[in-house]
Amino acid sequence: MSIYISIDPGNKKCGLLLADIKSGIVIEAGIASLNRVSDLVSLWNEDYKISKILIGDGTNCKYVERQLKQKDFFNINYVNEKGSTIRARFRYWEIWPPNYFIRWLPKEILFPPENLDAIVALILLEDFVKHTFIWPKQVDIKIWL
Repeated sequence: MSIYISIDPGNKKCGLLLADIKSGIVIEAGIASLNRVSDLVSLWNEDYKISKILIGDGTNCKYVERQLKQKDFFNINYVNEKGSTIRARFRYWEIWPPNYFIRWLPKEILFPPENLDAIVALILLEDFVKHTFIWPKQVDIKIWL
């Protein structure tokens, strides 16, 4: 397996995504407080051999990189995250299509009911590898705050 972690760093929390690059499947996803990101990456690294870590190049990216390097994670790449939050709104509705009545409304006016940080991490990963990933139904967005 070739496992990547994608991180969308923010002011107080980060979206995280663990995915298998070869199969194109999301393994786990969630939202963690900024201070717990490196701990979560370490836990995932115990279960999976992490090949690469991707970090959105916006808010607190250097802070997250420093945290990861302190725990000896060095295979880190930055991904341009410009426009990723807006694109995540559309990607959300692709993964979880709206119910019958809402699906007829323009996607531009629909706001997903979930926090989009993990979906933004998915967008960053898909941009980096230039491939669309499958989000299995059993993968829920977890919250580690």
